[in-house]
Amino acid sequence: MKRVDLTPKQLEDVIRHRQGGLSWLRIEKTTGISRRVAQRSYEQWQKARSIRELENVRVKVGEIEFEGHLDVLTRLAQYIVEHLSIPEYPSFSRDASTYLLSLMEKEIVVIRAEVVSTANEDKVRARNIRRNQLLFECLKEHTADKFRWGLLNDWMEGWDTCFRVFPGVRTLIDGVISNTFSRFPNLDKWFVIKNKEHKPLDILEEGIQDVLWKGIVAGEIGTAIDMIYGKSVKLMEAELLQITVGIRSLLQRENREMVPSFVDLCHGVMEELWNAGEVKEIMKAVDKMKAVAGELQAVLEPLVLRPMILHTRCKLCPA
Repeated sequence: MKRVDLTPKQLEDVIRHRQGGLSWLRIEKTTGISRRVAQRSYEQWQKARSIRELENVRVKVGEIEFEGHLDVLTRLAQYIVEHLSIPEYPSFSRDASTYLLSLMEKEIVVIRAEVVSTANEDKVRARNIRRNQLLFECLKEHTADKFRWGLLNDWMEGWDTCFRVFPGVRTLIDGVISNTFSRFPNLDKWFVIKNKEHKPLDILEEGIQDVLWKGIVAGEIGTAIDMIYGKSVKLMEAELLQITVGIRSLLQRENREMVPSFVDLCHGVMEELWNAGEVKEIMKAVDKMKAVAGELQAVLEPLVLRPMILHTRCKLCPA
C-alpha cells in the first residue's frame, strides 16, 4: 500500500488538533485524514522537533563552552605577559625553568561544574600544572602563525644569565661603594638615620642597586644618574640635604657643601658600575628578554588575541 504523506497544511491541522486535546478518532472525523496516518505523521514531527531542539541546545552549549575557552586562553595569555615582563626589581632567586613552572602552578583555570576540591596542596599544584600546560599548548596552536614560540628559549637564556651574574653585580656594588667612601671614617655621623640598625652605606647600596637596574632596563646610564639627586629640606628648623637614590633616601646634615658632593660621589659609583663587564653582560641578557617580551605582548594583547582564536582551532576548541 502506497504511503500517504501529509501536506504542510494538513500536518499543521493535525498538530493543532492533537495539541488541543483531540483524540485520533476525533481528528480523523474533523480533518478527514486517517487516524493512523495522522498519528504516524505527528510522531515523526515530534521526533524531528526533539532532534532540532537537541541540536539547538548543543549549539548554545557549544557557544558557551567556546566563550569560556576564549576567556581562559585570554586569561592565561595575560598571566604569561605579566610573568615574562622585565621585573621592576632584580630578584633573580630562581632559574628560568623554575620561574616558569611557578606560573604553571597558578590556578588559572576555573571550571564551573567542578566540585569543591578536597585534594592536598601537592595534588592541586599537579592539577594546575597539567591544565595550564594543556592550555599553553592550545595557545601556541592558536598563535603559531603570529609568534615563534621558540623565542621563549631566548628569554630563558636571558633570565638564566641574570640569575647567574646578578649575585656578582651585588658584590660589585658593595665593593665600589666601600672603595668610594672608605676615606670618610665618620660617614655615619653625616646623616640622620631613623632606624639605627640601617647604616647609610647599606641604604645607599639598596638605592644604587635599584637605579642601576632601572638604567639597565632603560638601556642608558642617564636614567640611573637622573634618579640620584639632592635637594634642601627642613627638619625641626634645621636645614638638611635630602639625597635620593632610587627607592631610598638619606638626610645629610654634615659636610653638605663638600666637593665633590655626596651626590657626585654616587654618580661616580654609578659610572664605574656601568662600565663593569658583569653589568654589560646583564644588559645584553635584559635586551634579549625585552625583545621577546615585547613581541609576545603584541601578539597576546586581548584585542589582537581574541579574534585570532576565533579564526583558528586547537585540540581543545569546542566542536
